[in-house]
Amino acid sequence: MSEDTMKAIAKRTAMFAVACLMITGTAAASLPEKEVQAASGYTGYIKSATTSLKRSKSKKSKTLARIKKGKKVTVYYTSGSWRKISYKGKKGFVPKKRVKISTKAPKLKGSKKTKGKTVASFAKRFVGNPYRWGGTNLNTGADCSGFTKAVYRSFGYNIPRTSSSQRRAGKKVSYKKKQPGDLICYSGHVAIYIGGGKIVHASSRKTGIKISPKANYRKVVSVRRIVR
Repeated sequence: MSEDTMKAIAKRTAMFAVACLMITGTAAASLPEKEVQAASGYTGYIKSATTSLKRSKSKKSKTLARIKKGKKVTVYYTSGSWRKISYKGKKGFVPKKRVKISTKAPKLKGSKKTKGKTVASFAKRFVGNPYRWGGTNLNTGADCSGFTKAVYRSFGYNIPRTSSSQRRAGKKVSYKKKQPGDLICYSGHVAIYIGGGKIVHASSRKTGIKISPKANYRKVVSVRRIVR
């Protein structure tokens, strides 16, 4: 084996070792933290006439129960035009438009990071609800800044109404130091960071309140931390 060959092998070995250290370090730095959920299931109320609890997401599916207007149910998630709920021990699906989700937020406890995760978890309850320009109602409809204002209002924080004024709310933090619950501000838009690079926001009339996979899907103007 020539001296040049030995040097080439040594160089490749060193590069491989550095790459392994970088990968290991990255993996360790990106290990997900245990998510703090606001609740395993959250409260809702039947807001229209007597509603059928279906076994699956279909009007033709078997009816498990009939639920009267005003009855309390436990909501698990929203999928398309349906919500999964439980009522008197029976789990099934009802049309999402027939369930009002409680806006009573859990108490914020612990560190700012823990509090932010609770805010983010609470905000996700309303995914699937409608976008409404000028609206601030988490059930009947909100625009982007109306959604963020309403979420924080549920926790006792009074932040400004418009997306531009929310850029000055709370405390400014860098994008690299963002945490769940922080406001992600764009030009003419605002969202709530929920962790994992994702945001929840009142996006548009077409999509309503939804989760988007990339917080930096457009230029980020500012990141604001509201929890104290």
